[in-house]
Amino acid sequence: MNSLSRGVLVAALALLNPALAAAQPGTGTIAGTVTDSSGGALPGVTIRVVNEDSAAAVSLVSQEQGAYRAAGLAPGRYRIEATLSGFETAAHKTAIATGQTLEVSLSLAPARFSEAVVVTARRVEETVQEVPIPITVVSGALAADTGAFNVNRLKELVPTVQFYSTNPRNSSINIRGLGAPFGLTNDGIEAGVGLYIDGVFHARPAAATLDFLDVERVEVLRGPQGTLFGKNTTAGAINVTTRRPTFTPETDVEVTTGDRGFLQLKASVSGRVLPKLAGRVSFSGTQRGGLVYNVKTQRQVNDLDNLGLRGQLLFAPSDGLAVTWAHDYTRQRPDGYTQVVAGVAPTLRAANRQYPQIAADLHYAPASFNAFDRLTDVDTPLRSYQDLGGSTVNVDWKLGPGRLTSTTGWRF
Repeated sequence: MNSLSRGVLVAALALLNPALAAAQPGTGTIAGTVTDSSGGALPGVTIRVVNEDSAAAVSLVSQEQGAYRAAGLAPGRYRIEATLSGFETAAHKTAIATGQTLEVSLSLAPARFSEAVVVTARRVEETVQEVPIPITVVSGALAADTGAFNVNRLKELVPTVQFYSTNPRNSSINIRGLGAPFGLTNDGIEAGVGLYIDGVFHARPAAATLDFLDVERVEVLRGPQGTLFGKNTTAGAINVTTRRPTFTPETDVEVTTGDRGFLQLKASVSGRVLPKLAGRVSFSGTQRGGLVYNVKTQRQVNDLDNLGLRGQLLFAPSDGLAVTWAHDYTRQRPDGYTQVVAGVAPTLRAANRQYPQIAADLHYAPASFNAFDRLTDVDTPLRSYQDLGGSTVNVDWKLGPGRLTSTTGWRF
């Protein structure tokens, strides 16, 4: 082995073994312990000892009793940094001389969580703590993680929210038990809970059965909201905000599978189109096999078949002006909305007009009286197709200390 190879090997061993490096003459050592604010030892803390003159760094991890030791350090000025998840980073600066051993102990304080939830419940951006309204905020990430891809699923996360739907024309949203009576909803009865998506009111509660498209957050406001949201909000409002285009490239793809052939695909792509123009395209598709078997048609019904697409353009000619145009289209093509028989209740009519006699006269027997069999014999098509779409233009203009916001929507 020549002298050059021997020197390289010794240098490598010195970096890998602090004890060996400490034996070299002309070097110093920094050692100490890491504790929490109560004085307890913290093992597993990542420690970096950085030479501020040469930028050379040594990384090590504190031992079981919180002790650490960095040896073989050249004389000079050093910065010691200690980091551990859940604690604020601690730093200390010092200097060592030739052959000196310094004792540097560090104390880590618990991290302070300063993340604020920003909402637009009062038509302006403000933290949720400043809003004097009973409000629940669900982030888009939480909705995706829990499978809350529409209002029907969202009600499992938000207290006091109820959603009933036997078909798109008989759907209702209630908050605190108020809204619209289930079973009496139709196209002529206005909703008591308003559904707003990017500031645009959706007049038909059936829109709540459609999939969310690239949601940033959902705000549920309880109580009358007519001052800011107008009518149809006597019981509250659901304010949905979608993600806006970004000039930084961004891609998000999510695939979910489950029982009965459940398959859901969500994707969004965003980025710069021109120097002052950004775009975003979002897609959502949900499919699932039927939950009820039709003995007449011999196939599963009450399935899911949803598709949605949204395109957006953001024009930002200056820091104070932003114009956003969005167009979306969603559709449902389910084969279903049938019910199963759970039983027959007697009435005050004569015996010959009771259900058993009428069924016997017609030679009819239901598929099953046990609802858990999930059997039906409906021979009428139950396709409840619906299409929803439209465009939205939003202008946000900062005028000195004030701000002008305009939202125009067209829905079909």
